[in-house]
Amino acid sequence: MGVFNRLKGNSWRTVYFFRLLPQLYMMFKKQAKLEIIKISILVFLTKFINMIVMFLPLKVLFLLSGSKNISFFYDIEKRIGRDFYIGTIIAIVIVLYLLNVVLQIYKTRIVKRQKIMIEKNKYEFRGMVKSHKVISKTYVSFCQVLGDIMLVLFVFIALLLLNVHYAIFYSSMVLVYFVILEQWAFPIHQTKLMEKLNIDAKIFIHVTGVLLYLMLFLGLIVVVLTEDMTILIAVLIIILVRLGHGALNSFFSSQINLRKHYL
Repeated sequence: MGVFNRLKGNSWRTVYFFRLLPQLYMMFKKQAKLEIIKISILVFLTKFINMIVMFLPLKVLFLLSGSKNISFFYDIEKRIGRDFYIGTIIAIVIVLYLLNVVLQIYKTRIVKRQKIMIEKNKYEFRGMVKSHKVISKTYVSFCQVLGDIMLVLFVFIALLLLNVHYAIFYSSMVLVYFVILEQWAFPIHQTKLMEKLNIDAKIFIHVTGVLLYLMLFLGLIVVVLTEDMTILIAVLIIILVRLGHGALNSFFSSQINLRKHYL
C-alpha cells in the first residue's frame, strides 16, 4: 500500500509540474520580458533539421544501392529523373546543414543577449520571490523543456503516420519512462535504489534513457519482422526514435534545474 501511495503521489508531481509550465511562461514573458517562444522554436528546429540531415544521406545511399524507394518519392523520382532526384536531395542536405549552423549561432546569440537584458529585480512566482540570478539560471532550461515537448509530439505524430502499431508501442514505453523517472529520479526523498546506485538524477536519467532506447529498438525489430515494412521506413523510424530519445533526455535533465527552484 505504501508503494502504491508513493507512486500515486509522485505521479501527481508530474501533473503538477506540467501545470506550472504556463505559469512559468507568464513569469518569464511578462515579468522578465524574455523571448521564450523564439528560443523554444529554435531548439525544436535545430534538432529537427539534424534529423532530416541524418536521414537524407542514408536515403541517397539506399537509392544508389538500388533499394526500393518510398512510393510517394518514387513517383517524384520517375517524373524528374533519377540523377536529378539524387542531386536535388544532396543539395537539400547541404542547404539544411548550413541552415542548422546558422540557427545554432543565432540561438546562442539570442540566449547571451537575453541574459544581459535580465533586470536585477525581484520576480514573483506563486507567492515566492525569485532573484534575477534564478531567472538567468532557469529560463534556458524552460525554453529547452518547451522545445523538447514540441519535438516529442512531432515524433509521435510522425510515427503515427508511418506505423500506428509502433506509435502505440512508443507512447506506452514513454509513459512507463515518465513513471520510472518520477518514482526514482524526482522523488521528494532519496530512494533506496538511488542510495545503492550512488548516482544523481542526471546520471539516472541517462542510464534509463539508454535502456528505453534499447527497448524501442527491439520493438521496431518485432514490427519489421511481423509487418510488411520497407527498410527505408524502418530507418526513418529509428532516426525519429533517436530524435525523440534525445529530446526526452534533454526534457528530463532540464527539469532538474526547474524543479529545484520552482517545485
